[in-house]
Amino acid sequence: MRVRVAALVVAVTVLAGCGDTTTPRGTDHGRAMLANLPSCDRVSLDDDPEISADVTGLVLPDGARVTSVVKQGVLTTVEATVRMTPLDVRGHYENRDDIDLLRAEDETFEAEVLIRTPQRRMYLRAGALCADGTSLTAVVGPDSDEAGLPEFQNG
Repeated sequence: MRVRVAALVVAVTVLAGCGDTTTPRGTDHGRAMLANLPSCDRVSLDDDPEISADVTGLVLPDGARVTSVVKQGVLTTVEATVRMTPLDVRGHYENRDDIDLLRAEDETFEAEVLIRTPQRRMYLRAGALCADGTSLTAVVGPDSDEAGLPEFQNG
């Protein structure tokens, strides 16, 4: 009988811990999920050479490393990496006062923003590469609904 009671106590204790979705004090659930990604020390963010990007309307976070600029008609696509999480990238654009933030959303491992600068719009997708490193894909074009900028996935 003691073995059954002990097994029951252990099982209840283990099962009680399964439903716990709290995260370490001072962090939210999304940041805790991002922390489970590999360390950025193990993921190279600077394999590709950095290039300059003189693109009107391109607004990237400080520290972003541009690795590709491709002009396609009226649109320009820019690829970059930055030592931030997608949540931090979204927060960066939400806190800027020199742009019009038209739309922003995130799904923890990915964030999307649509901004307006004078005469230009920029759509940006940020995807987590590692715990605090993110790939950025920005598409910059005229400030027009007909410009052909990418749409939000669930928009």
